[in-house]
Amino acid sequence: MKNITCQQLLNIETISDAFKNNKIPLSEKIISCFYSCYQSLFIKWAKIMYGHYSPDVIAFAANDSFTDGVLKLQEAASRGKLYQSNASVKTVLFHYCRYKLLAQLKDEERLAGKNKKLALFLSGQTMYSTETENEMQEKRHELIMRALEKMTAEDRQIIQWRHIEEKTPDEIAALLAIKVPSATNRIYRCMERLRKLVEEMDER
Repeated sequence: MKNITCQQLLNIETISDAFKNNKIPLSEKIISCFYSCYQSLFIKWAKIMYGHYSPDVIAFAANDSFTDGVLKLQEAASRGKLYQSNASVKTVLFHYCRYKLLAQLKDEERLAGKNKKLALFLSGQTMYSTETENEMQEKRHELIMRALEKMTAEDRQIIQWRHIEEKTPDEIAALLAIKVPSATNRIYRCMERLRKLVEEMDER
């Protein structure tokens, strides 16, 4: 394992086999290769493509989106649904990362819009908005809360750090005193357990 290079690991077949068959040491090595080979390249690409955003905003969003893209690729590979074509691993990974980045940038725009509305409200102008209840979202939320109750305290803590407190894998790794690839793997496994519990409850 120690003598295997990133160049040897970063191919669709090896990645699919590692994640689908839950080969943890190999999976963590692959994730480490993703970060060492592609993270800075993706951030650089994002700054060029979305230069109309401030450098700090795009750097933060791209870094976070890269992690989400790695998790998405890992999820697809573990289910045997990794994008199959002649495309390189970099192309496939960047496809997932770009999708996440666009979603984050849209969130930034929505947040900016909310801040403008808040500023108008605080300045004394009246604003009205209508909200419609979404029964499916409420049901989903209830299922997630019930599923979380069935998970271990450690799993709930990791999910809270990542998705409530929005800590990065680097921060979670520091809190758990483990390496970043291991933390990324832990986050993924927690979310997989949560997803399966929600699906089981939804089928009842």
